Amino acid sequence: MIAFRYTKTDGAEYLSHLDLLRHIDRTLKRAQIKVKTSEGFNPHPRIFMNNPLGLGVKSVAEYCAADCEFTGDFAEAFNASSPSGIKCLAYREVADNPNFAYTIKSCGYCAEGIAAFDPEEILSRESIVLTDTRGRQTDIRERIYALEFKDGKLFFTAGCGEKNLRPDFFCAFLEKTFGGRAHNVLKLCAFGENTF
Repeated sequence: MIAFRYTKTDGAEYLSHLDLLRHIDRTLKRAQIKVKTSEGFNPHPRIFMNNPLGLGVKSVAEYCAADCEFTGDFAEAFNASSPSGIKCLAYREVADNPNFAYTIKSCGYCAEGIAAFDPEEILSRESIVLTDTRGRQTDIRERIYALEFKDGKLFFTAGCGEKNLRPDFFCAFLEKTFGGRAHNVLKLCAFGENTF
């Protein structure tokens, strides 16, 4: 099995999670990297991805694992066959599925365009209750781990997995509270047991 880190930029940030899975599957086929399939009546390729990223959010820290055996340079073969915006940055062979959807606990992001504010004003709050897109009220304060302005950009670390905080959802809250309009939201890194 090969685990790899890849980008989602240059237009690929507008692909849905399922479309991205299809692109990765097709890229592996074009690269002649044979992926094992599940058993049963309707077999699927054994490709395991990290949690979905909101549409329009760019990333240089997406993770995936493909149940395959490949002896050449995986990154070179993948990148020669991949569409613009989806490029392998690093890879390694692993014995078992690293289960990135479960093991990645937080991610680091940056965003431009949000009006300047004192990050301590957010970090000192005991709770921040928002209504999500499904109408449920959620306290997002425990999902915000770090927040700082640097060189005119906002850098923040937010929860992922069970304590997920969508970066676009958080930026919309900051826009409404402090003003500005977030753009170029970029996932810079992911933190978890199996990241590299």
